[in-house]
Amino acid sequence: MVGENVLGFVDALTSFGIIAPRKRSLVVTDKRLLILSASTISTTAASAGFAYIFGVFGRGMANRINKEELEKAAQTVSSGNLDEMLKSDPENMSIDIASIEKVEVSRKNLTILAGGKKFGYSLGNPDARNKKSDVYDIYVQALRKALGDRVIAK
Repeated sequence: MVGENVLGFVDALTSFGIIAPRKRSLVVTDKRLLILSASTISTTAASAGFAYIFGVFGRGMANRINKEELEKAAQTVSSGNLDEMLKSDPENMSIDIASIEKVEVSRKNLTILAGGKKFGYSLGNPDARNKKSDVYDIYVQALRKALGDRVIAK
């Protein structure tokens, strides 16, 4: 999207499908939230030569990412083509900022209410659950940059 700025990034989301859990990442921009398959980010990053991002998302079940890695990941993703990332997987989706009624985030879960629909995810990053880490606060700040008081941190 032209003139779109990436404000932040939430990694290691898990959505529960019919067969198996699916790993997702949330890219927060000033115009929309993009919910992308973690493999989309990895594939896009690898094809664009961003081995760093591929490494972050290629860690399997650990999915640990610290503050510096989050900032680098957001910068690298913002240099890519978000619309191409969105189109790369039919399960990827975009939610317009104006349609979002509320986002509830805790150290374990993230729920988005938009257009009468509810999207629920588990936060899989162990650093988000660690009260000594500032990863959770970074997630909340990124969401609040885009959504203001529609973000409810628990």
